[in-house]
Amino acid sequence: MRRAISSKPKNTGIRGCHFSLWQGLKQGSTPKGFTLLEVLVATAILGTAIAALMGLLASSLGNLRRLQAPEQARLLAQGQLNDLLIRAERGQAFPVFPLDQKIQGRWDEQFRWEAQASRLHPSAQTTPGETILVRIVLEAYWKTRVNEGEHKLLLETVQLWRNPETWAQ
Repeated sequence: MRRAISSKPKNTGIRGCHFSLWQGLKQGSTPKGFTLLEVLVATAILGTAIAALMGLLASSLGNLRRLQAPEQARLLAQGQLNDLLIRAERGQAFPVFPLDQKIQGRWDEQFRWEAQASRLHPSAQTTPGETILVRIVLEAYWKTRVNEGEHKLLLETVQLWRNPETWAQ
């Protein structure tokens, strides 16, 4: 009688242990699942990626905090400059916004502003009703910390105004 040759290795066992990794596998099939080493490598890669993403998030939040006050100052300054320009367009700026004099204000404890309008190319002789070119500069100041110096943002524009000396007429 002939014996069939098995492709499975003989189970020699360790101290009476008769379990084999090959038991329960069908012929031609491969083991399924991940080894412990593969799981550890995948966990290390995933952990490194999460740590890098957390670092990027912390950096982004720091940048957001750092840029918050300058952006708020820019928005406040643009609003204030627009208000001054509208008042000047309606003829309400003089004497509220006189030429060659600095006016100032404060939005809150952290933010303040200064503005000045001046003739861009003053002529020696002005006639009543003459249109003049006016340069308007608005400076916004803010503090980010108590013991830190002020930061400054400058906005500038030019406009055509009627000569303020003729408004009183």
